Amino acid sequence: MKKEIEHTLPQVEQKPIEDFCIDDRCCPERFPSPTNCLPFESFEQMEKEIKAANELLLDLALEDRPPEEIFRKVFAGLEGLKVIVIMNEGKTITGKVMTVGFDFVVLLDGKVEIILPYRQIDMVKPCGRFAEPTTEPSLLNIDSCLRRDIAFCFGEIVASSPELLQRFFKIRLTIYLLLLDAKIIEITLDNTVIEGLVMDVDKETIVIESNKKLKVIPIDKITLIKKYQA
Repeated sequence: MKKEIEHTLPQVEQKPIEDFCIDDRCCPERFPSPTNCLPFESFEQMEKEIKAANELLLDLALEDRPPEEIFRKVFAGLEGLKVIVIMNEGKTITGKVMTVGFDFVVLLDGKVEIILPYRQIDMVKPCGRFAEPTTEPSLLNIDSCLRRDIAFCFGEIVASSPELLQRFFKIRLTIYLLLLDAKIIEITLDNTVIEGLVMDVDKETIVIESNKKLKVIPIDKITLIKKYQA
C-alpha cells in the first residue's frame, strides 16, 4: 500500500461574503449558517480521519481503476509542482502542473503550455517538494451576480463555461481544445510535428490550417500539443 506524505497548508479564516446581488427589499436580513457544530480542533481532527479513511479505501481499489483515474489523482496531488513526465515512447517532458483535466494534464515550461493526454503517459516524477500555496479561494472575488447565478442556476451556468466546468468537474480534452480556437499550436503525432492555426474542434477530431491547407487530425492519435504564450 502506498504511503503519501501530506503537506498541510495553513488554514486562513475567511470573512463572510456580503455582496450576493440580492435586493435588500426582498431579503432585508440575512443570517449565515455555521459551517459546523464542532469546536475547531475537533472538526480539524475529524476531517483528517475522514481523509485518511477515504485514501485507504481508494488505495485498496486502485488495482481495479483505469490508468486515467490514477493519473488524475496523481496530478491533482502535484498541482503547482514541477514534474518529470515519461511518455510511452520514452520521451521525457518537464514542466509545472497547471491544469488537471479529466483525461489530460497541462504543464507549463517557461512560456510553453504542454497538453498531455493521460493515455500517452507512462510515469510521473515530482521535481520539487512543495507547491506554491494559493492565498485565497479562486472564486472568492467573482462578480456578485455571477455568484448568485452559480448558487441558484448551478447546472445551467457551469455547463455554459469551460472554465467553470474544469473548476468543478474536470473537463475532457475535447472540451479544453475549444479554448484553443483561432490559436496557433504545435501537434505531435508519433514522430510527426504539425504546426498550424486551429480552425475547428469536435468530439473526435481537430482541424488546423497548416501551409494554407486544412488538416483533420484524430484527437485519439495526438501524443502532445504545445501552445506558445505571447
